[in-house]
Amino acid sequence: MKALKRNLVIALLLFISVITIGNNAQGASYAFTRNLSLGTSGDDVTALQQFLIAGGFLKTATSTGFFGSLTKTALGAWQSSAGISPSTGFFGSISREVAGRIQAQNVIVATTTANGSPVRLKIPKLNIDAGFQYTGIKSDGTMEIPNNVVDVGWFTGSPHPGDKGSAIITGHVAQIRGGVITKPGVFIDLNKLQAGDKLYVVNDKGVSITFTVREVRSYDPNADATDVFTSKDGGTHLNLITCEGTWNPAQLSYSQRLVVFADLTQ
Repeated sequence: MKALKRNLVIALLLFISVITIGNNAQGASYAFTRNLSLGTSGDDVTALQQFLIAGGFLKTATSTGFFGSLTKTALGAWQSSAGISPSTGFFGSISREVAGRIQAQNVIVATTTANGSPVRLKIPKLNIDAGFQYTGIKSDGTMEIPNNVVDVGWFTGSPHPGDKGSAIITGHVAQIRGGVITKPGVFIDLNKLQAGDKLYVVNDKGVSITFTVREVRSYDPNADATDVFTSKDGGTHLNLITCEGTWNPAQLSYSQRLVVFADLTQ
């Protein structure tokens, strides 16, 4: 347990709230009728992404309907696990047949597997309505972060939002290329939240859970952040993590960590 706590502290200290690089229940069965590949879009791409999300191959909470590189990589991983060769990320006739069969087998299970996982984060004051990615701990002991600047991440090593304990949500401040902000992140205005502001998490059961901001606190990278990940009062909390301060191009990180502490609203 002590080792895990150390890893969680390291995770916060190493959390980079910037991108510098260039699960849910199985959905209802979909009749795929065309080949899908990089660059295609449509309802069938949405259905394919939902299928891959449900299988844990595409680590986003929502589908986009556009077949991009992440979908291709996830599809290739699924093809490999299903024994489909070549596993190139091209959704052709063999993949369509196998996916359709699996969906048909699981369509009944789909209606009963919602487990309270978060699907949307809404912060009206900041005009945030974001989808979730589900993130864990990497092999080096640091916490995974969202792979884009528009989604937020629920750390799956923390409770479901609404359960007792401290649920952890992460998000990026900005996308930076060459030391210049090229796109604002979902949490670029997180420092504007104040005590009393409302946050809402909608889960996969369709339930909206309300939290009220209690405190907004900045951390030095060398500070002990154990209290961000733990709860000693037996209550239900939601903690949002991002970065702030001065951008350090050598470390690809900001100088401070910002944490918003919120409590369940009864």
